[in-house]
Amino acid sequence: MSLKLFITGTDTGVGKTYLSTGILRLFNQHGYSTLGIKPIATGMTDVNSDVAALYENASIKLDYRLINAFTFQLPIAPHIAAHQAGIQLTAESIISRIDYALNYPAQVQIIEGIGGWHVPLNSKETMENIVRTLQLNVILVVGIRLGCLNHALLSVRAIKAAGVNFVGWVANCIDIAMHYPIENIDYLKSQIDVPYLGTILPHQQPEESIDIKSMSGFNMSDINKN
Repeated sequence: MSLKLFITGTDTGVGKTYLSTGILRLFNQHGYSTLGIKPIATGMTDVNSDVAALYENASIKLDYRLINAFTFQLPIAPHIAAHQAGIQLTAESIISRIDYALNYPAQVQIIEGIGGWHVPLNSKETMENIVRTLQLNVILVVGIRLGCLNHALLSVRAIKAAGVNFVGWVANCIDIAMHYPIENIDYLKSQIDVPYLGTILPHQQPEESIDIKSMSGFNMSDINKN
């Protein structure tokens, strides 16, 4: 089998790319072939920095256009960006553009979302529709800052309601000035009944902080090695 992980977050700017690149490096270190995919990106000059980071940290180097379906110049919600560009953005159109990458024989694929779980693609669809269609395994990044408890618990509820395979969550300490971050994390650990994969402390690399083997229903030996 191959492993396909979808990385979502409690908000924008919580460290989805940081975690995604760390997971890529972690599997690289264990000898697995890896591929990073960013279906939608916003905010760019030439190449979106998130897409570039996934490309650089994956062992398989596919053309940017194969791992990124749509990139919009302004850092705004994708459905607004698409409307301004005269593009009809749908889950189907996004999936069709990354179909080659999704079916490429990588042992591990990291698919990074945009914003949070319910970021809209159009008036009827959100990122959730892509995850459900592709039956991806989901990891939630919780940005540890003021307000994270509400954001995290609402995100967990939404992901579980979608009926997808929710395999774990990671706490990412993004606000070094936050008071009592560990107490917030401990509360979330007591409330979230999916595997806790670890805490990324400030200035710490994700691959040093997370226990990927703790993912629900996962065993590294299940991934085919060529």
